[in-house]
Amino acid sequence: MSKKIKLNSNLLLFIGLVFIILGLFILSSEYFQSKKDKAFAKMNIMLYENEMPENIIEPVDETEDIENPLDDESNVENPEESAQTSPAPANYFGVLEIPKIKLKRGFYDLDSPYNNVDKNVVVIRGSTFPDEENNNLILAGHSGNCWYCYFNKLYKLDIGDDAYLTYNGNVYEYEIVNIYEVEKTGSVAIYRNYKKSTLTLITCTRNSKTKQTVYILELQN
Repeated sequence: MSKKIKLNSNLLLFIGLVFIILGLFILSSEYFQSKKDKAFAKMNIMLYENEMPENIIEPVDETEDIENPLDDESNVENPEESAQTSPAPANYFGVLEIPKIKLKRGFYDLDSPYNNVDKNVVVIRGSTFPDEENNNLILAGHSGNCWYCYFNKLYKLDIGDDAYLTYNGNVYEYEIVNIYEVEKTGSVAIYRNYKKSTLTLITCTRNSKTKQTVYILELQN
């Protein structure tokens, strides 16, 4: 009888060890996958420094007695109403619309000469597009008081706000799920759910010359 109990105890111990090893394997796999995902995101956005300059806040004329031109919205040109507009034709690759801040702006293909942050909202290399599974389209733009500062009102957005993307004849609805700031280093780590299609918006942080704000939006079914 004692022998049988001992065998049962050994069997239970063996089964317990198997479950522990299996659990550790699953946890380590998830950990390394998470690290891989974050590294991949950062590797994509490393090309960001080649697409647009780090100092994307427009410099303030020191001869003017203005602490921050963004504090007075009357000093900020509305890009849609500005006399200066992009010289590009209106054959946009896609259109971004954010109703809360009355933003509606087209953008161009990656290889277009008009895919330039000093003219338009720019598509960052490393982006994938809405018709691809679990994609991440990355758009960046200036904020400040320049005529091409199309992202100058992104600071008014909150988690839960909606945005719409027209691409390839389809309209995609997104919702902001995360907003965070990063230091300007020439690269930006994007933290998102890799099992969902996302839209990432990047611009300079309001009232800061050293930080950028990242907006993560998830596609709504």
